[in-house]
Parts: sequence; C-alpha cells; structure tokens
Amino acid sequence: MSQKRIYVVDDDPKIGELFAKVLDRDGYATQGFTSAEPLLQNLDDGKVPDLVLTDLMMPDVSGMELIEGLRERGLTIPVIVMTAHSSVQTAVEAMRLGAFHYLQKPVNLEEMRALLSKALDLYSDKKELQEIKTTRKKKHSTSRIIGASAPVQAVRDTIETLKDIPNTTVLVRGETGTGKNLVAQTLHYASKWSGGRFMEINCAALPDNLLESELFGYEKGAFTDARAAKPGLLEVADGGTLFLDEIDSMSLGLQSKLLSFLESREFRRLGGTEQIKVTTRIVCATNANLEEKVAEKEFRKDLLYRINVVTVELPPLRRMGEDAVAIAEKVAAGFAEEFGKTFEGFTPEAQAKLTEHDWPGNVRELRNVLERAMIFAQQPTLDAGDLVLLKSDLFDGAASDADTFRFRAGASLEDLEYEYIKHTLANNRSSSYADVAKLLGISKKTLWEKRKRYNLDAEIEEMTA
Repeated sequence: MSQKRIYVVDDDPKIGELFAKVLDRDGYATQGFTSAEPLLQNLDDGKVPDLVLTDLMMPDVSGMELIEGLRERGLTIPVIVMTAHSSVQTAVEAMRLGAFHYLQKPVNLEEMRALLSKALDLYSDKKELQEIKTTRKKKHSTSRIIGASAPVQAVRDTIETLKDIPNTTVLVRGETGTGKNLVAQTLHYASKWSGGRFMEINCAALPDNLLESELFGYEKGAFTDARAAKPGLLEVADGGTLFLDEIDSMSLGLQSKLLSFLESREFRRLGGTEQIKVTTRIVCATNANLEEKVAEKEFRKDLLYRINVVTVELPPLRRMGEDAVAIAEKVAAGFAEEFGKTFEGFTPEAQAKLTEHDWPGNVRELRNVLERAMIFAQQPTLDAGDLVLLKSDLFDGAASDADTFRFRAGASLEDLEYEYIKHTLANNRSSSYADVAKLLGISKKTLWEKRKRYNLDAEIEEMTA
C-alpha cells in the first residue's frame, strides 16, 4: 500500500513541526506549511495529498478559504480543521462547506490520530467506489454501440439525450439478438443515476405468479413458502434501472399492476398494506409487434401508451451494411484475446459474406459464428471459408427439417409431447415464450412447467450446438 500524504497548515511553525514529527513516526508522508498559499500552489502543480490538516484562523488565507479553494479545483480530499474553543461555531460552518471534522486546540494527539485514520479510510473507500463507477461508465459508454450508419447514430443520440432525464420510461424495440440488453445497460451507466443498481428480468422466463413476486416482492406469510419478507426488483433497483425484457409476455393482470406503478411510482408487496415509493427507471424491451398484440387483446393499450414515452429502434444486422463488418471485427478481436490468438481482420471475401448474409439471429448469431471461426482459425486473417453460416432456408417459407416433425411408431403420448415441445422450442428460438405457447396451443405457464419437467433447456442446447 502506498504511503499516505498529509499536508499540515498552521501559521505557528512550531505546531506544524510537532504534528509533522508525530505523523511521520506513524508512517505518513507529511509536509508542513505556514500559510495556505504555497499549499494551493502545490495543488495547482499536481501535488495532491490524501488529507489536509489545517488551522481555521490564519492571517492570509483562512481555513474556510482553503476549503473553498479545494472545492473550486474539484478536489474531494478530506479536510480536518483545528480551532480554538471560541471558534467552534466557525468550525461547524466549515463542515457545512465540506470539512470532514474539526479538532479543538490544544489538540489531543490520540484524538487526532483516530480522526485521521477514520477520514483516510472513508476517503479511500469513497475513492475506490468512484473509480469503480468511472470504470463502469467507460465500459458501458455509448462507444460500445458500434456503427457509423444513421440508425446506429440515432440510438447513441437518443441515449445521450435520455441519460440525465429522471424516471422516463423507455421502450427498446428490435429483433432477437440486436442488443436490447446492451442499450438498457448503456442508458443506465451513462446516466447520473448509475450509482443505483441495474437489475433485469426476462418476463417470458417465469410464470406469472413468480414474476409478480420477483417484481413487487412479498411479505412474510403472503403465500405458503414466504417464510420471510423479500423486496422485489422494483425496490432493489430504487435510484437505478429495472430492465423488463420480453414485456409482451407479461399477463394482462400483471400488466395492469405495472401500469398502476408507472402512473404513481408506488406499489405494495404481495401480502402487504404499506405503499412503497421508489424512483426506479423502467426500461422495457420487446421483439414483438405490440400494436398487433393490442389489436389481439393480448397487450393493454394504456400500458403501451405509458411505456412508449421514448422508443429506441434497433436495426437488424442485415440492414446495417458495413457496420456488420465493424461489429464482427470487435467481436472477433474479443474472442482472439480470450483464446490467446492473433486477429488481424477479414479478407474481402469474408467481409462480403458478412454483409450479404441475412443474420436472422442478428448479433447473437454473429457471435456464435465468430466464436467457432476463432477456435479453428489457422491464420490471423479470417477468410470466407472460416465463417460457417446457418442455411437461410431454415428461416424462409421453404419446406425444411424445421417444418417437419417426425416420430417413431409406438411412441407414447408423453414421448410425443416431449419431442414436439422440444422440436417447437428449438425451431422458434427467436420467438417469445408467449408466441411459442400460442403455437403449441397451451398457456405460457404450462409451457414453462413442461420445459422444467422435461429438462428441455439442456436438450435444446445440444440440438442446436
């Protein structure tokens, strides 16, 4: 751990010397000043300490003015002021300006040591937290949204416009795999509310009763297994962002509860009576046509109006032209680093293949293709032959294996159900759970239960690997 640097300011040089000797023995790097002016000059020269210990009443620049000088320079280092008993009220005023605490003269050395240690520990934690926030902001900056095309620039511009506007509900639209989660995270971490938590939930992944308890939380005894109270994601994300993916999969009853929350910013936990108010920003996402869902009475019109305050439209990869190559370069470079390989780009033939493919799975499909390519790549430049693409006839109207369901004679009804649900899920991976359930003629809850019963997640991954 690096040595902590402390500046001591007192117009009485003997006091400065005494404190310097004490603090040096304690392992600090101490520098004494008889006035604040040379200290401020040190700051301007880039020599910033970890803590300032200053007399409050000095003839040239007072301790109060020194605190102002630190604030004007954008420095948040802790300041401890020393004052005579008659000036305690002034010391309290200094704390209102940003001083960490004060010491009365004559200074008790043990009290000074304890206060210095506490201030440095708290400042260190605050500094570390700020560095984490800064790193997150850089990691999730709008520059992560790659592309020079007009639609991509429009997405970045919308995020920049929204980032400092509180509580505005945002609807992100786009096909599966276009990066809706990335946009939601970028919006959160680019905003001045990034200190709050970013939470997300896929509304299609849970049956309605579980989804409701996850969102709103519950009180002890609200249902059989509610042995203790639990806050919902709306509470956990207070002061931050809650991302609701596949919002179209939410039941009409739950849509009504969400609408009520969006109107009042208040809700009750399941089994609770107390109204809880939060400032959580809601970002919704869908790959469905919500207007059609409204016409089919599967989505509330008033909720659509409420979540559609600002819409971010994400273009599919097939419409992004040369941006597809730029995204592919970024993704391939990431895999090359992960696998310890060298990546120098794509040949012209590979670039043509990237821009001409339909990419029904969008960036998610692109990542899978490039991960395989980098695993087996023998050269630093990827060629067209390195890019193994899914056949397009699996996704158009032509007949294919995806359109045909085969079964063996003598299979039980349970076997048939298992095979057919697995077949339908595997060949509709870009569809929402609600849409797949509709294809099967069952409810979303029933589909979720059968998926768990047959352990279909592992089966589907193996089929489509």
